[in-house]
Amino acid sequence: MASADTLDILGPSAAVAPEGFSIALVRRDASGTLVSAEGVAVSASGARLLPGPGQPPLRTFLVVPEPGARRVRVSAQAQEARTEADFTLGPPATQVSLSLEPPTPVKGRDKEARLTVRILQPDGTPEDSGAPPVLRANVGRVEELVRAGPGTWTARYVLPDTRYPEVAVLVALSAWPHPQSIHGAYGKVLVPLAAAVELPLRTEPNAQLSVSIAGTSFGPAKAGADGRVRLPVIVPPGHDTARSSAVDKAGNVRRTKVNLALPPTDGLACVLHPQRLPPDGVSQARLLCATSDKLGQPVNQARVEVSARHGTLRGPTHVEGGLIEWRYTAPASPPKTPERLLATWPERGAGSREELPMQLEQGPVARVALELAEPLVHLGSTVRVITRAWDAAGQRRPGAVVVPRSPLGTFSAPREEPPGVVEHSWSLPPRARDNETTLEVLAYGPVGTEPARLSVWVDEGVLYAGVTDLCGLPVPEQPLRVGDARLVTGADGTGVLGPARPGRWEVIHERWPGLRRTLDVLAEGGPIFPVDPSPRVPRETRRVRLAPEAPVNVRLKVEGARVTYWMEDAAGRVLEGREAYVWLSAGEKSAVVVEGGRGSFVVRNPGPLSVSVADVATGVTAMAEVRP
Repeated sequence: MASADTLDILGPSAAVAPEGFSIALVRRDASGTLVSAEGVAVSASGARLLPGPGQPPLRTFLVVPEPGARRVRVSAQAQEARTEADFTLGPPATQVSLSLEPPTPVKGRDKEARLTVRILQPDGTPEDSGAPPVLRANVGRVEELVRAGPGTWTARYVLPDTRYPEVAVLVALSAWPHPQSIHGAYGKVLVPLAAAVELPLRTEPNAQLSVSIAGTSFGPAKAGADGRVRLPVIVPPGHDTARSSAVDKAGNVRRTKVNLALPPTDGLACVLHPQRLPPDGVSQARLLCATSDKLGQPVNQARVEVSARHGTLRGPTHVEGGLIEWRYTAPASPPKTPERLLATWPERGAGSREELPMQLEQGPVARVALELAEPLVHLGSTVRVITRAWDAAGQRRPGAVVVPRSPLGTFSAPREEPPGVVEHSWSLPPRARDNETTLEVLAYGPVGTEPARLSVWVDEGVLYAGVTDLCGLPVPEQPLRVGDARLVTGADGTGVLGPARPGRWEVIHERWPGLRRTLDVLAEGGPIFPVDPSPRVPRETRRVRLAPEAPVNVRLKVEGARVTYWMEDAAGRVLEGREAYVWLSAGEKSAVVVEGGRGSFVVRNPGPLSVSVADVATGVTAMAEVRP
């Protein structure tokens, strides 16, 4: 056997997530043939190496970076052969800057302000590899977020409708490497919202009145004969008193302290991302909270309390910029009540609280069952096809996309009722060459909306790519790049990349370049690394017997000793006024009661018997066994 003389380390070619990534060790002999990599010495700096799943002749590892590491180096050596690989950990070292124009909008004068969010690298240049920022405000609304340029986003900040002064706390998170990631940069801005109001005051008749608030004077204004005056002022947040100065006709000055009677305000804003997770006991979300005192200044070491109904929380951690962070982990199974996170800041009062919903999303459809209303179908008729869908946990899965297929006939639009049960009408032509056909149903989804995972796999020598969200739901129409080629995923979130030819493949999401997959094809048609599981679309197929076209169909329904019969046309509509002949093999029956085209009677017999019903006009007959 030729001696092994080359080693290679396969792994990601771009920045990787800090929770860990997979690598593979490849060993080749002098002829270039893959040989076992067992026995090769492997070490890492900046990370721990854990054995990965078996994939002979490759040797795989899970690389778990050390806390705070920004780079990992992996080395391998076997006799004279040696190799090293460096991996950079993400997210990119970025900062998020928020600004408003005007910078200090005033209630009663301004209705909105322009919010600009800039995502910057350490040198101040734009960083454009992340997703759009997730924004949250404690008061008011953020609307119409649009990309204005590389690393720059703009939105409308709509001021709250309240008239009293308060502090707006705006928090932004720029997720990386995909829109649903917990990693990424964050930032905040505290915006004092002053209020322009007319302050109602009372003093000496016809006196000149002035008011000073936070060092700014307003007035003077002349009081009326009744001593009343309304003075336009601007009240900044955090100042609940003013000082008035009244000068009467004689020049006497009277100074008074005025209580502005301002209500308590909300000093807490939190952003939870993502807000949809699978209940798998592993998936995480990131909760960031910012605080402000009543004057609009950040509060260090604020004692914010957070609780969750079902999942678990780790924190708090005080991070750069005065923000407070928690990590939320989803429960291991779907709860019976909705999940909700509650953040409170008791020191600022009952108004400083945030209630954040978390949607625990069911996984995609994993199994289907096909039901056909009749085992024998007549050409020219319309029959019901029922598909039942379940997820991997065996729970009914509503919302799945169910696609029926047959070389014969056409299908109606789906109807789902109850949830997880989808019905189609199958209309057959009046003639067919054979006396049987095939009927297949396949299902996927429901479809997701936010790309979070990019998978690549090989099937019979062909490479495929698929995009799903965090819950495994397929995301359709996602643009991917492979070199100079472009692929858009189909309705089921997948697409064909082409034949698996040896070399390195870089599959990159066109909109979110941080979402990428580095794939190494080691030989024609495979093997490949990493190995992503091929998503198997659940399906069921059966052979269906065909009968000649019938002018009518006779239907029988047996419920204990009661028999109900009726006639249908080819479209399944009940035909009224048809004469029927009823025959029993034994026993006797009660009088037939006809209502809405359906006849019903009760049979009496000590043992089982057969009942047949014939349509007199056509002779079409149906038979059933009755066990009273």
